[in-house]
Amino acid sequence: MEEPSISELPDELILKIFSLLPLYEESIATRLLNRLRMEGPWKLVPNVSVFDDSYKSFVNFMSFVYASLLFNESQILERFHLMLNQKYSASDINVLVKFAVNRSVRKLRIQTFENTLELPSCLSSCVTLKSLILRQLSIEVVPSCFRLPSLKSLHLFSVEFSGDVSLASLLQSCPGLEYLVVRDVKFKTVPRWFQLSSLRSLHLLSISGCESVASILSMCPFLEDLVVKQSQVFNHYEPTLITCRTLKTLILRELTISVVPAMFCLPSLKTMHLLSVGFTGGESVASLLRICPVLEDLVVKQTQVTHSNECTLSSCRTLKTLTLSELSIKVALPWFRLPLLKTLHLLSVKFETIASFLPICPLLEYLVVDQSKEDGSVVFKEVPHWFRLPSLKSLHLLSVKFSGDDSVAKLIRNCPVLEDLVINKTRDDNVMIFNIKAFSLRSLSIDNSIGNVKKNHGFVINAPSLEKMDFKDTFSNFLVFEHMPEVTEANVQVLCGHSNMFIGSLTSARLLSLCCLSSETPYPSGTTFPYLEHLELCTRCAGWANLLFCILKDAPTLKYLKLKPQHGAHYNGPMILWKKTTAVPECLSTHLEIMEWRQYEGTKHERNVAAYVLANATCLKRATFSTRCRNKHHRRLRKLKKLNRVSETCQLLFN
Repeated sequence: MEEPSISELPDELILKIFSLLPLYEESIATRLLNRLRMEGPWKLVPNVSVFDDSYKSFVNFMSFVYASLLFNESQILERFHLMLNQKYSASDINVLVKFAVNRSVRKLRIQTFENTLELPSCLSSCVTLKSLILRQLSIEVVPSCFRLPSLKSLHLFSVEFSGDVSLASLLQSCPGLEYLVVRDVKFKTVPRWFQLSSLRSLHLLSISGCESVASILSMCPFLEDLVVKQSQVFNHYEPTLITCRTLKTLILRELTISVVPAMFCLPSLKTMHLLSVGFTGGESVASLLRICPVLEDLVVKQTQVTHSNECTLSSCRTLKTLTLSELSIKVALPWFRLPLLKTLHLLSVKFETIASFLPICPLLEYLVVDQSKEDGSVVFKEVPHWFRLPSLKSLHLLSVKFSGDDSVAKLIRNCPVLEDLVINKTRDDNVMIFNIKAFSLRSLSIDNSIGNVKKNHGFVINAPSLEKMDFKDTFSNFLVFEHMPEVTEANVQVLCGHSNMFIGSLTSARLLSLCCLSSETPYPSGTTFPYLEHLELCTRCAGWANLLFCILKDAPTLKYLKLKPQHGAHYNGPMILWKKTTAVPECLSTHLEIMEWRQYEGTKHERNVAAYVLANATCLKRATFSTRCRNKHHRRLRKLKKLNRVSETCQLLFN
């Protein structure tokens, strides 16, 4: 006979059952009942359960857990977290964990706030448990028969092993373990016969004891990823040759290395990060590079790079990606080269001269120089006549200082195949006119939005192959774009009022976003935008409406129009009102399908523009106005609804 479901009981009886549980108030019980009726009992219990006994008595807490997991024992529980502040017996914890085991728990977390834990015996029968997290507790006993047969991931945070119990005795019970994180744990002596053959990733964070990381590696024959923080990496006398043939990634963080054993090798290591690593006893980064014969990716941050006059990276001839961050570097030997390096990040790095460093990378394709955390020292001094980056395709200059206008021009000129250029200007970069002349350039991004408005400062850009431009300059007063016949996407936000010196160069754009001061003739007469389909225009600049009409007139295939404010109040000046006209541009009568107006204020000026578009856009399908009015019947919106729409299929929408 099939057992009746609780959902089939009368409401009064179910509420009575809930009311007998100490933690369930009437409002909570009613809410659970509503969900029970709407969703069924299998959805009452979430697939993630967190139980914290803070501010609850033992009886109330046990009742709460029991009630939460009462209704459906067949439900699959994804995660089960126990945060236990009070004293519980082994049998109590076993009962709590058994709730999760009976529901095929996948991830279990137990935190006892430095209490002693006996590992629940019921876990040995849990074939679904993939992840176990133990935090702030002491393990006193690991039964010999205890097993975690399906466990793949184990996290041990501030776990203490008392008596004869050791970490090895726990790990022995995890035959399929692949991912292990150990933090604030003391390593006792691990038997030499002990191995973790299935382990692929190991994190050792603030461990202590007699074992070194190097000796632990010998117990993980198939390890691929290793992270070590604030721990002892090497002993002075490693007893045997240690070769971790499968290790591919090594991250060392906030530690000191006094010795690198001569009989230590990492023949498969591809990636190494050295983050706040100190060296004593004459060692250096080079000492580690020598034991990594196929290293391809290296990150060095806040770490001593060289010892004496040693050329640290010269032995790493396989390196393809290098990141140097927050350090000083000196190239002392002329034969120092990185022959295969393709990507280089220099983040707040001090040089005697960067121009003498870059030529050691003949195949360099991607370079980022970011001095945003630097103290203001000049990075690019005089660029020598012999300086060239023949393979460089992408260059990012972020808060970089130069010796003058000529150093910028020379740097860019000596990158003959440059395709991508990003410049974020700093306040005082010693440059008045950025002269960017690059015939191979395809993508350009410039941000000059920090500082003060300067006279006789600006940009001259000559990039005939440019395809994509993102240009934000709110402090210069001079801007010239040479003809750019390949540009398909352009976003230009400038304070400079001479729009006739750059808009006319963007005639090939398909997507054009403009925020600029403009006059009655915003670009040379005869200019057309034959490919323009998507136009975004800022509505806070003087003359924006006139600029809009001019572009509508000269863009016959425009399909999408977006009007929005793009800048702050310091741009605001006297508004140049748009003169009404009876002329109808070709795009309005044949192509325009969507108009979107953000932060529509409903002024007479704006209403006139909206009325003109709605009255003449024959193909318009949707016109969306975003306002600050929450009331749909506000006067501003009522006036919009009354405007004449020539398109019978046009939807008028309000956000």
